[in-house]
Amino acid sequence: MMGKEVEVRITGKRFVFQLADDVQPEEFLQVVEYVENKINKIKSRMNELDAQKLGLLTSINIAQDLFSLKKENEKLAQILGRIDTLLSPESEDGKLTVSLSS
Repeated sequence: MMGKEVEVRITGKRFVFQLADDVQPEEFLQVVEYVENKINKIKSRMNELDAQKLGLLTSINIAQDLFSLKKENEKLAQILGRIDTLLSPESEDGKLTVSLSS
């Protein structure tokens, strides 16, 4: 079963999307706004792009954002792992070892 129908405008064109039940309309609209901002940013730098090239460059730009966030997430996971190690129970000799090096 499909969820709500949502109408949006992207670069002045009307689109109607049928959202899956697990997709919240508010979140979907935030995604649409993000994509449109990326499109407009690319258009402002490169006026003479056809729709296909604009779509491709936008997709690549968003994928770049995704990869950057994945890399940042991996770094944060490593930091959390170090914090967990520091907060783990004391060592066998009863002393808590703390290292501040990165």
